[in-house]
Amino acid sequence: MLKKFRFIILFFAGLALISSCSDDDSNGETMVFNSSKDKTSYVLGAMNAKSIVNSGAQEFTNLDMLELSAGFNSNLNASPTDDCLATLHLLFGKTFQDFNKKYLKEGSRCVGKMAGYAFYYDIKKLGGLEVINLNMVKKGFEDCLYKRDTIIKEMEMKEIMSKFMLGLNENNGSRMMAAAKKLKGAQVFQNGIVIQTLSEGTGPMPGLTDDVKAHYILTSSIGDTLQDSHKMKNKENKAEPIAFQLSGGVIPGWTYAIPKMKVGGKYMLFIPWEMAYGEQEGRQSLCFEIELIARGKKGELVKTEVPTNTNIQQ
Repeated sequence: MLKKFRFIILFFAGLALISSCSDDDSNGETMVFNSSKDKTSYVLGAMNAKSIVNSGAQEFTNLDMLELSAGFNSNLNASPTDDCLATLHLLFGKTFQDFNKKYLKEGSRCVGKMAGYAFYYDIKKLGGLEVINLNMVKKGFEDCLYKRDTIIKEMEMKEIMSKFMLGLNENNGSRMMAAAKKLKGAQVFQNGIVIQTLSEGTGPMPGLTDDVKAHYILTSSIGDTLQDSHKMKNKENKAEPIAFQLSGGVIPGWTYAIPKMKVGGKYMLFIPWEMAYGEQEGRQSLCFEIELIARGKKGELVKTEVPTNTNIQQ
């Protein structure tokens, strides 16, 4: 159900598992950051390196760190790395099971280039290029490879990354919501929700506690598709409308907005983060394209399962 949906941004998937690349805090060096921007950038670079060297794959621990770092530094830009796939096949084998030292240097450089490109692509897409220092990203990446990144403790790294992501999510959400308010026929409500009618339905409006069936496409504030009910297949391999309970089964934005729609209609629904998943999902504002298929009284479309427990004492 929507209430249980969880977002994953691949680049930051390891946020909850941040740890130093070094096993010995005494290896740390004294370093002064001139700004919070520099410190955040350093952490971003270290995280990227950590995702490689702490991946758990023995093959990655055998990489040439000098070439890996050089590759990363050279490709913090929009240059694609399609040509590196063939090189990685030579280094790791086509099934990534056969490590060939003959291609160690060029393969290591390619791993770095691909990491650099992926980082740059993700940060640019999230609108973060203007708030980071790429030189400090390089420094953090290199220090982590050589186990010098212990100048920032694990808990502080988590706090820095959380603050960074919250800032990006809020900015992207604000831009999306501002643009939504300017759409033709947009209805703007006091809680920030915006509804645009794509096609007017002729059926009834659901009540606040009703069940509904709907097809929907969920996108992030930067336009990435996160869920599409048209592609969710049931046991018969068919994509059917999803049934939801408006009273407690969905996010607050749905509980508020769906009763303002008519069955048979199609709508764009823009939800600010406070009415979506809130703090628990990083203040992400959301956009839904919704086709409202049906409504029913509570329990008609969503059957509540009654748990059975043979050990319950009478």
